[in-house]
Amino acid sequence: MHTELPLEQRQLIGQAGLAALMAVARCDGEPSGHAMAAIRGIRDHLLRISVELDDLPPITPAELAERVRAVNPDPQWRERILRGMTLVALFDGEPTQAQLQLLQLAANALEVDPAPVKTFRQVMDQRFGILRLDIARRGFIGSAAKTTLQQEGLRGAMGVARVLLAKGDPAMAERYRVLRQYPAGSFGKAYADFIDRNQFGFPGEVGGPPPPVMHHDCCHVLGGYGTTAQEEGAVLGFQAGFERLDPFYVLLFGLAEFELGIGATPFIPGERQALDVERLFAGMEHGSKVSVDLIADINPWDHFAEPLEEVRRRFNVLPRGREPEWPQ
Repeated sequence: MHTELPLEQRQLIGQAGLAALMAVARCDGEPSGHAMAAIRGIRDHLLRISVELDDLPPITPAELAERVRAVNPDPQWRERILRGMTLVALFDGEPTQAQLQLLQLAANALEVDPAPVKTFRQVMDQRFGILRLDIARRGFIGSAAKTTLQQEGLRGAMGVARVLLAKGDPAMAERYRVLRQYPAGSFGKAYADFIDRNQFGFPGEVGGPPPPVMHHDCCHVLGGYGTTAQEEGAVLGFQAGFERLDPFYVLLFGLAEFELGIGATPFIPGERQALDVERLFAGMEHGSKVSVDLIADINPWDHFAEPLEEVRRRFNVLPRGREPEWPQ
């Protein structure tokens, strides 16, 4: 779903970018295990280049900007590097002033939107209410809510309102329960089995999720992802790979919920260092092969009666761990 570079350009920009990631990870001494896992994940699953991280020479923000512009002037590559630097800083442990200063210098030198740096400051200053609003507005929650309103209109809006009021919607719940009777092997039956197997509720049931969450749960089903913290991080990476959103804020949901202990919403307590960083970036590579935005571009109800494998083939949702080689 995202623009790719030829191998030679990817190699040159990747080396400069990885050096910048190492710089932010080393701001306060030796990088943490999770920070190094994030850098390796970016190298192996997003850049897909062979580079020994310990061999990379130090780089300043000014040198970084000059090297990247010399290869490709499109600002998206500089934006991606700043997002990556910010993610590595968040994975490295408690945010520090030294990291913030380096990120600010990088944003100025790269001449890109400093929104990720502002987010890092919110984490450092523990302004978690504003952070959650940013995640909801910029990430997949807002996209799923908008899609639900477009596809279901007033019914979808009322479903969200009833959940927030801790009330049920019997008609909506019954519509979802009927999926249990769909043919074996169908997308709809696989979704219902996913809900039952994990002891979740259907939208419309008291205690069940709001209708927009159904779109996220369908990503679990289509992509073949589980529901542990590690698998939730992986499916969020999967979504970041195909959604037409800033992937930083899609991934930030996972960091806030399962890495930083903040909680991406005020309703669910956060966990600390529960992510499998390798799985998160592998999920992002997996999602980048998908041919549509599975949140915004399809209505699962249009496909629930179809065989699950046929739906996967139609949208190029490949089996996990069996992605083809990237074109060079």
